[in-house]
Amino acid sequence: VDKESHFLEIKNSKKIWAIGSIHSRFKAFNSIKEHLLKKFREEDHLVFLGNIIGLRQESKETLNSVIDLRNQLLAKFCLNPNKVIFLRGAQEEMFLKLLQLQTAPNPLDIVLWMFSHGVDATIESYGFKKKEVLDITTQGTLAISKWTTKLNKAVSSNPGHKQY
Repeated sequence: VDKESHFLEIKNSKKIWAIGSIHSRFKAFNSIKEHLLKKFREEDHLVFLGNIIGLRQESKETLNSVIDLRNQLLAKFCLNPNKVIFLRGAQEEMFLKLLQLQTAPNPLDIVLWMFSHGVDATIESYGFKKKEVLDITTQGTLAISKWTTKLNKAVSSNPGHKQY
């Protein structure tokens, strides 16, 4: 990765496999995963184009499967980690902002907007209820901060999720 530009140049790749907008389609992704485990070669690259999570309640499970695919490919071919690339999509951006909700000027408005774009399904996959989040947004910064701490812990308790 070029530290100044934040770009990664993909060199000497026979194939570049690109996976776009999974949106928590766990079963569909596992079909892709099986195919990749058979067809991916050491000289290939895999790029996730963002939106792995969101819109469906299997975000956590889908992300576990994505991380497992990455780990299997890295181990099978002793790959450099830069051979599997993750780009952030709108779902990942919104979820990262949700983890910092206590700093938002209008938390209820922001959460309502995020929920209308599918983030509610992601938090439900980590064991949180939509109503709980909506209630907390009206209780002030301290309550929101305690909730985001709980959400951060839930994410961190799943290996690889926080780093993703």
